[in-house]
Amino acid sequence: MAEPGTATQLSPASVFDRDSVAVVTGASRGVGRAVARSFAAKGLRVMLAARSADDLRALDDELTARHGDGRVAHARCDLRSADDIGRLADATREHFGGCDVLVSNAGIGWYKPFLEHTTGEIDDLVRVDLTAPMLLAHAFLPGMIERRRGLIVHVASDLARRFLPKMAPYVAAKFGLLGFSGSLLREVKEHGVKVTTVLPGLIDTSFGGDDPSAEGSRDDSWALRPEELAARIADLLELPPHVVIDELAVHPLHQDF
Repeated sequence: MAEPGTATQLSPASVFDRDSVAVVTGASRGVGRAVARSFAAKGLRVMLAARSADDLRALDDELTARHGDGRVAHARCDLRSADDIGRLADATREHFGGCDVLVSNAGIGWYKPFLEHTTGEIDDLVRVDLTAPMLLAHAFLPGMIERRRGLIVHVASDLARRFLPKMAPYVAAKFGLLGFSGSLLREVKEHGVKVTTVLPGLIDTSFGGDDPSAEGSRDDSWALRPEELAARIADLLELPPHVVIDELAVHPLHQDF
């Protein structure tokens, strides 16, 4: 981990530097927390967003102790709320002046038959997994286009390209997110903005609930560690300006595709 005051670890080829700002949703645990740690270690300033204020504050304190004051901020944000997303964008501009890298990582889902999903669950899932990434991009894209520099990362799922029973609403939202990401890339790349969709396989994080104790329960031989996926996402920062990775599929070797 970088110590306070250390120079950026980004490569000379990167368009990002210590003045760059990353917004990470779902940052309080799992992949989002790991991404925030990786980005901060590479020298970026980071805005943390999630629903759990206590967890956000703890991570903010941890990263500030490692990387120095003024490098990290946090904002409680319920991604089901368009107003909360607007407040997150305002807080990011207030603290850092704008956003150069947006990681839409937060997601929810349940493994159960379709008819066992309540209408409220379906609505919440679509709002968090599909609508929120679109609203976040809508909020932060103008600044990226103005600066002719930006990266939007959508953490989807390998289920964005295959079907699975008992997860129909989740799969539908991830299919939609992949479609949005690919279409958006082709719209904004002429402005210097890249869009990458990450399609991970099974990850060792809690899913379908708010119990963080589930993280760490899956065997290393068949599940991705959050830190492993975060490292691959952080690698996107190192790409030369003329290179974009449209889709990044990452799986544990022994996953049965």
